Amino acid sequence: MSQADIRKFVTFSHTFSDPWAGEKTDGSLEDAQDVTLSFRFAKPGKTQIQRMQDKAVKAPGQAARNLLLDVVHPDDKQALLDSMEEYPGVTMSLAGAILKGVGMSSDLGN
Repeated sequence: MSQADIRKFVTFSHTFSDPWAGEKTDGSLEDAQDVTLSFRFAKPGKTQIQRMQDKAVKAPGQAARNLLLDVVHPDDKQALLDSMEEYPGVTMSLAGAILKGVGMSSDLGN
């Protein structure tokens, strides 16, 4: 039995408007198009969170990317990599949602 078979995966979706998605033949931009991305992720463990926190001090983007690649479902990994290449902001958005799901929040005291 593979690791993917014994881990529980939950779907995280992120929707946003991409103002660069469409272009008319005259070179002007069309109205923004909504983009929805959905990927399955396992709950990160203590070691993965610690590794992410240690790396985030010097390279937060790389730390978020590493976390996502550690916990993404194997069948979704290539699509995630492609999406992170096309939409770099997705990395931080999805990592933030996963971290919030395990109790991390920047809202304390607010």
